[in-house]
Amino acid sequence: MTRILVLMIALAGIFSLAACGGGNNATGGGNGGNGGGNTAAGGDGSGDDGSGDDGTSAGPEKLIITAIPDDNADKLKENYGKVAKYLESKIGIPVEYMHVENYAAAVTALANGKAHLSWMGGVTTVQADQQTKGQAEVVCCRDIDKKFHTYFIANVDSGIGEVKNLKDLAEAAKGKSFTFGSKGSTSGHLMPRHFFTTQSGSKPEDVFSNVAYSGSHDKTLAQVADGSFAVGALNFATYDKSSDELKAKAPIIYTTPNYVDYSWVAHKDLGADLIGKIRTAFLEMDKSDEGKAILGFFKAGSFVKADLKEWDGIKAVMEAGVDIGG
Repeated sequence: MTRILVLMIALAGIFSLAACGGGNNATGGGNGGNGGGNTAAGGDGSGDDGSGDDGTSAGPEKLIITAIPDDNADKLKENYGKVAKYLESKIGIPVEYMHVENYAAAVTALANGKAHLSWMGGVTTVQADQQTKGQAEVVCCRDIDKKFHTYFIANVDSGIGEVKNLKDLAEAAKGKSFTFGSKGSTSGHLMPRHFFTTQSGSKPEDVFSNVAYSGSHDKTLAQVADGSFAVGALNFATYDKSSDELKAKAPIIYTTPNYVDYSWVAHKDLGADLIGKIRTAFLEMDKSDEGKAILGFFKAGSFVKADLKEWDGIKAVMEAGVDIGG
């Protein structure tokens, strides 16, 4: 009788475990504990993985966009708010801009699901692909991004004039102070460092008395203009849109060769349909008052099609060992 009782208890335990361990786990199904990856970015946290019966992504209830903070924070919040409003009118779901404090945070937000779409530089475009393990998709870029370049500028009182190449700059500016933009910036650090090193045969640290990082292109221009640094490097688009007063205090002394740079990058979890709608919204942006304001902020005539493979050159420079921070 005792053996029968023990057997009945054991069988009851097995059936109980089977009932509790059915097809859907307690963390939201096959996507683990993140509710399909969108909870932190505005999903409802219900554990629904967002997939339809045919396996295609249903997309988020709200699209979260972010961007590398390469300019004044208030200016970015204002203008990316306009981008969010524009996209919302085109794709049919709410869109919200989420500001981040540094370049690495923009990449992390896309990789961990806190943002679905991000405006990236060349370096951060490559990093997004790496951190999402191949789940990043370039949506589009500006017409200017496939022929991007950097300006080297010098304080007007530094005694440094225009140079034909960066070897000449290394000789003319030896012992002077120098600033890049953000360490993770393509046009404000990676490419100007690459061109300086390959042309001069020296690292900036071996030439200049001090090598600093301003954090953004507008700060680089301001710091060279006010004499905080003798020389600096920043992207041409920021410089070209700046005031004549700043340009007079920090004239261009060298322009680098062209390279590819910024892009809109989406996480593939959004699904092909939604990514397609977003791409169309950018590519069809016209010169209406709304479109004109956005294109003006981006310093572009239009957005154009692009493919991640076009950033292979940037990836190769990164893999050459340049320190671009976290």
